[in-house]
Amino acid sequence: MHPKDENKTAFMAKFSSYCYKVMPFGLKNPGATYQRLMDKILAPMIGQNVQTYVDDMVVTSEEKDQRIVDLEELSTMIVKYNKKLNPEKCVFRVGAGKFLGFLLTEKGIEANPDKWATIIGMRSPVSVKEVQQLIGRMTSLSLFMSASGDKGYPYFQ
Repeated sequence: MHPKDENKTAFMAKFSSYCYKVMPFGLKNPGATYQRLMDKILAPMIGQNVQTYVDDMVVTSEEKDQRIVDLEELSTMIVKYNKKLNPEKCVFRVGAGKFLGFLLTEKGIEANPDKWATIIGMRSPVSVKEVQQLIGRMTSLSLFMSASGDKGYPYFQ
């Protein structure tokens, strides 16, 4: 948090007043503000070898040798801008895992099987709201469906 803005987060306790020195996520816009900050800091890396969403970062390296270089580059950027990582939340050498509802594997980004199971397990929609729910779920997986626009067209009607 910028020192000039600390007083804007002041709150009273029983015998004193306090303010935050770091940005609390209970405020109205910290998520969007933090995302803009990370987009700015990691701009040279995003889309190349790093994916970020608010406070989640994934280093995506195709080669094992490149992974060390990419992690060093990320560490350099974090130190350069005086940011810190929580070691308890850092995970290294993961072959596959879930990130933002998708499955990251050595092959790339894949659909999360849980999302497919949700759609397959749905009953046939009988109301407008249920059709909207189905469309929303299909849209989240449209990246992984060939000709998804053609297949989903009847639902949009």
